[in-house]
Amino acid sequence: MKNPKGSMRAFLNRLEEGMMAALLAFMTLLTFVQVVLRYAFNSGLVWSVEATSYSFAALVLIGMSYGVRTQTHIAVDLLTSRLSSRARRNVALLAIALCLVYAGLMLYGATVFVERLFVLGNMARDIAAPKWLLTAVMPMGFALLAFRFLEAGWSVIKGEDDYVKATEHGEHDAPEQSGDGS
Repeated sequence: MKNPKGSMRAFLNRLEEGMMAALLAFMTLLTFVQVVLRYAFNSGLVWSVEATSYSFAALVLIGMSYGVRTQTHIAVDLLTSRLSSRARRNVALLAIALCLVYAGLMLYGATVFVERLFVLGNMARDIAAPKWLLTAVMPMGFALLAFRFLEAGWSVIKGEDDYVKATEHGEHDAPEQSGDGS
C-alpha cells in the first residue's frame, strides 16, 4: 500500500519544481521575444515587463521553499559546527522557530494585502487581470515556506538532520548511489 503522505509530498515537490521551471521558461521566452520585437521590428509587447515582474516574484517566493527543502539556502556554520550535537539541535530548532514566525507574519501580511486588493477591485496596469489574482502567489508562497520549515523542524526533532551545517550545492538533490552500478 502506498503511503498517502509520501505521495502527497512527492506531488508537492514535483509541483514546486514544475512551477519554478515553467516560470523561468516563461520569463526567458517572453524576454527573448520582447528583445527580438524591440530590436528587429521596432515594436514590443506593452505587458511584458509587468508579466516578467510578477513571474519573477512568484519564482522567488516558490524558490524560497525549494531552498529550505533542498537545503541549498545560505548556511553559515562557523559557530554551530563547534557546538555539541544537542546544542546544534537546539540552535536549529530556535532558528526554525524564528523562521516560522517570519513566515507566519509574512503569510498574514500577504493575505491582508491580497484581500484588500480583491475588495478594492484594482486591475493590473498592463495586464488585463485583477491585481489580487496576480499577487495571490504571495500567501501561497509563504504558506509553502512555512510548511517546509515545519518539515525541517520535524526532521530535526526526529534526529534525521540538524539543518545548521553548510552543505555543498546540490548535495541533497542527488539520489543516493550504490557502489554496485545500480
